[in-house]
Amino acid sequence: MQFKRLSGLILALLSSAAVLHAQVFMRAFDPAPALGMGGANVAYPDPTAGLANEAALVFQPRWGLLLGSALPYAVEGWTTANFQAYTSIDANSSAAIDIAHNGTAAYQEQRFRLQYARRAGAKFAFGGSADLMRVSAQDYGSANAFSFGLGVLAQPVKNLWLGARVQNPLQVKLGDDILPATLRVGAAWRSSKTLLWLLEAEKDLERPAQIRAGLEYRPLPSLFLRAGIRSAPGRMSLGAGFLLKNGLALHAAAEWHPVLGVTPAAGISYTAAAR
Repeated sequence: MQFKRLSGLILALLSSAAVLHAQVFMRAFDPAPALGMGGANVAYPDPTAGLANEAALVFQPRWGLLLGSALPYAVEGWTTANFQAYTSIDANSSAAIDIAHNGTAAYQEQRFRLQYARRAGAKFAFGGSADLMRVSAQDYGSANAFSFGLGVLAQPVKNLWLGARVQNPLQVKLGDDILPATLRVGAAWRSSKTLLWLLEAEKDLERPAQIRAGLEYRPLPSLFLRAGIRSAPGRMSLGAGFLLKNGLALHAAAEWHPVLGVTPAAGISYTAAAR
């Protein structure tokens, strides 16, 4: 019964893209901090919410780690995991590594990503990434492909950030299938010392645009409260973060899908003191 449920959920996810014959890779599950904000972190001016935009690395010149996992729709046997690490190289450049896993015993996906970012002025940065994408299916073997992404982040006025990122613009194939080509554009506005608002849109060539919105509220120096929503279909999320001593933090989040149910996620991060 559990296998039938798992198969049905995976089929629903893939068929919802309306490109079952043309694309591979299921929807990536965001790290817990980003999931709690509806995944709207392409303009988030700090890598502590996940490495969604390479350019954000140089807006916080320090180093850190993020390790997390999610249980998609609470289905037993379907696991995801991510590991991210970033560091500044000098005052104007930074680098990062991002490793993600998503799959079941019968079908698995992995992404290995190297990122680099460069500051081009006090309020503008750009970056790029190189990806190795791998899929493997029981009794069918495996396939690998290389792809890349580009990102920019700007702060045109105080407390407002604008970000954009494109992934796989050349529509690289993985085996006989095409990896999704996506564009994300968003904004982040810090309306006060305790409240950050986020809004973004994501579009790939095969699916309608998805709108994401989120917020992060910090009522105490050691407490983050997060909420978000995304469209197509409408999904709501909630999350929280607890800052411990010496830059260590714990994160938890959950996203509700109107058809497939709840996806819980958790993570732990470490951020070195700002230089």
